[in-house]
Amino acid sequence: MTASRLILINVFIRIAAAASGQLFAFVLAERMGASVGAGSLLAGLIGVCYYVTEMVGAPIAGHIADVRGQQRVLRWGPMFGVAAVLLGAAAALNVSAVAVLAALLIAARITEGASSACAVPTTLVLLARFTERDGAAGASLRLRLMGVFEMASLGGLMLGYLVAGVSWDSIGGYAFLLLPVVYLSAWTMALGGSKETRAAGKLRRSSVRGLIALRGVAGFTVAWLAVNAVVGVWLQQAPFLLKLSARSPSQTLVGGHSGSTIGVIFAVWGALFLTGIGLWSLLAPHWPRRRTLTVALAGMLVVVASLTLVNQGASKWILVVAAMAVMVESGFTPAAFAHLADLTDAHESSRGTSMGVYSLLLGVGQLVGAGVGAPLAARWQMNGVLAATGLLAIVALAGVVRMRPPPPRGSAEA
Repeated sequence: MTASRLILINVFIRIAAAASGQLFAFVLAERMGASVGAGSLLAGLIGVCYYVTEMVGAPIAGHIADVRGQQRVLRWGPMFGVAAVLLGAAAALNVSAVAVLAALLIAARITEGASSACAVPTTLVLLARFTERDGAAGASLRLRLMGVFEMASLGGLMLGYLVAGVSWDSIGGYAFLLLPVVYLSAWTMALGGSKETRAAGKLRRSSVRGLIALRGVAGFTVAWLAVNAVVGVWLQQAPFLLKLSARSPSQTLVGGHSGSTIGVIFAVWGALFLTGIGLWSLLAPHWPRRRTLTVALAGMLVVVASLTLVNQGASKWILVVAAMAVMVESGFTPAAFAHLADLTDAHESSRGTSMGVYSLLLGVGQLVGAGVGAPLAARWQMNGVLAATGLLAIVALAGVVRMRPPPPRGSAEA
């Protein structure tokens, strides 16, 4: 398995996952548009089910991958994805009763959570192994590869958002039936990988405890949780609020947007994020990771302030400031993934399990975001989403302040 093939597999998975997430929101907006509060709460519940599944499943999948091989578990991800989108299609095409619709969408999101649980830790482990080098050269290579990985992932997300928006406007719920082809493409590419030569490790609880107890990890964990909570808030609530058929008289970012428009909005955000990562790839290797993370979170706060003004009817020119700030905030993800890879260098024999622990934290963060965002969106709509984002960004900044450099490779298992 080469790094380029692994990144391409991830792109296919991201396309399908992003598209399905948008389609779930569109189904809810169409069926629950007359009751915005109840729709926001149901969107949050569906998100909670997804993240709980990912949270519980990631460490299990990571351990299985340590024992049976990373590539084998990686191939399970697309298969769960196929099952998820078929359930979504059944909900969108054949169900009118709200209770049955909710049950099918929840089942679909649980299945998609299992897909993510299999794909995320195995992908991070394999990428970390491609950059196992000592010194500054190794650190720079790792940061560059994580940047390429994130850029490719964002490209997949952008395509997924566009596919969802355009196909929903064209064929409605039948858009779900386009996605099994994408997932199966990822599965086929994963089949062609070479056999793993590294001996599979056994679960070592001391290694996992050591990972969690490392000096400075608590600060990174807080920041990781908070930023992923922001992701949970936006992915569950923003498409639903934008897609509502009736425009809000007091908030310009609520209601009245077509699927294609929403797809373009998310794609433009992805393009800005992608551009930002490209610029950060030139600057970040020369900066301490903590400085990169701090500046990125400051950019997130500027995005929140700018969108709040626009949502209250201020000039659309403020979106230029928001666009620049999105490029600043984009530095968080590759720097965080590179720091995460550094942390797990000290736990090679249980690396899959260790990555699973942090995938679990990713799920916890997004679970918190989905849970917190739902009542705020139900009460204050987009203003609630923006308020939650600002508070979580401040919490993440507090965590980054407490971060410390990771230990040398192999020190935890010496």
